[in-house]
Amino acid sequence: MYKRVTNQEELNVFHQIKQVSWEGKGFDMEYAKEGSDLFLFYGDDDLPGGTFEFTPYPQFTSPFMKNLFNDVVQKNMVTVEIDSFSVLPKYRGKLGREIICFLLDYAKKTGYTHAVAISDPAVFRSFNKTYHIRATQVKEQIWYKGDYVIPALFHLQEAYDNIHDEKFSWFKQPIEKKEGVLL
Repeated sequence: MYKRVTNQEELNVFHQIKQVSWEGKGFDMEYAKEGSDLFLFYGDDDLPGGTFEFTPYPQFTSPFMKNLFNDVVQKNMVTVEIDSFSVLPKYRGKLGREIICFLLDYAKKTGYTHAVAISDPAVFRSFNKTYHIRATQVKEQIWYKGDYVIPALFHLQEAYDNIHDEKFSWFKQPIEKKEGVLL
């Protein structure tokens, strides 16, 4: 289940989850960007265990990201920057797929055809090999806040337009958390 971050308490939980996840992987912490849509993801225990962030490109994208992707993003692309893909250790292997499902659902509902990101190499490979969502490495790997990352373009419309194809049999419609206590 997912829930959009709508208040300070939820934002604090979002940053806590991201900080634990990122520091555990050796990354320096980054806080949510202005203009972004932030989401929490909940485990079977009804506790928040994952995060994801969508930032309209280029309106709210940092100069660093614009510099990486301005020569990649074409006029016919409706693009979002994706970030903060974080899952607490307890929820790894459980919430990742749910977040990817939500990514496709969100992109389709909001009209985004592509996403840009600087991706952990293992996450990049999983998009292509596990989830069959075409991710293209658009530049050489770069060192960023504690590790090497891949500047990537994700072809989301290709996936959501063909979501009934057998290769997307892993896809499940995301469920929004409507009620309940945060923690």
